[in-house]
Amino acid sequence: MRSKNVNPKQKSFFNEKADIWDEICVHDQKKVEYIVRKIGVFGDERILDVGTGTGVMIPHYIRHLTGGSVVAVDYSERMIEMARSKFPENDFPMISYVVSDLYDLKYENEFDLVVCYSCFPHFVDQPLAIEILSQALKKGGRLVVAHSDSARKINGVHMSGGVEISNDFLPLMGELKDMMAENHLVVSFEQDDDDYFICIATKG
Repeated sequence: MRSKNVNPKQKSFFNEKADIWDEICVHDQKKVEYIVRKIGVFGDERILDVGTGTGVMIPHYIRHLTGGSVVAVDYSERMIEMARSKFPENDFPMISYVVSDLYDLKYENEFDLVVCYSCFPHFVDQPLAIEILSQALKKGGRLVVAHSDSARKINGVHMSGGVEISNDFLPLMGELKDMMAENHLVVSFEQDDDDYFICIATKG
């Protein structure tokens, strides 16, 4: 167990905010779809959606998947409940939900695509997170770290967002690429500007 890498105050923050999260954290769906197109979600892929929250990415996966499946993971029980209420397994059998801390995931060579959308700053040990998520990927699979805003804006929001998340920052793109390289992940696309922070890497 790697629970030492979980910030309990941070987890409580997300559980407490889950019911109103979609009101206070609004994602531009056109920008999210841009990210999905850059990723290139294919019909029969197996996807791990890390930090799924209330399920922002799920409707985009549903739209693009003709087969395949999505495992939606979050350490916040209430966030998972909110996602499940919008996309229940009975209606969307390709979706399954897992309540788990990232650092307790034990997947190995199971996924074609691992996506960290709008969650990477909250990982306490970011290099270890990349290591664990790389292990979850099949050879040739892609790991994505993405935000539909600039790193500067994301970090600014967190700095002013309360003590629970005030130290949760996106790394510099170069630092993230170094973490990827250390885990045999080759960056195939990067975008770091006023509108997006996107890094897509392939497992060699």
